[in-house]
Amino acid sequence: MLAKQRRLAAAEVRHVLARGRSSRAMYISLKHLPGTTSLRAAVVVSKAVAKKAVVRNRLRRAVYRALMPVAGVGEIVVFVQKIPSPPLTEAFAADLATLLKKST
Repeated sequence: MLAKQRRLAAAEVRHVLARGRSSRAMYISLKHLPGTTSLRAAVVVSKAVAKKAVVRNRLRRAVYRALMPVAGVGEIVVFVQKIPSPPLTEAFAADLATLLKKST
């Protein structure tokens, strides 16, 4: 799990969704809002992707683990679009690296 200082609050998520730029990879899509502070993020997994809350939480934690070593600036909201085959964290990390290179 990301540290509390690196997570976005609900109002900040709405702000990023309203003003951010979109990009999409194989398993995730994200909205990115450039900024001057260190990278802050939120992860969204819908019921359309995984019906059970246990699976949604597992996916969200895998994305947070993939985000931990990522350095950058701005705010992002990550949406899980598809469930990758295990290992989850590595698949999400590859997608994040691709998308964050595009957005900077």
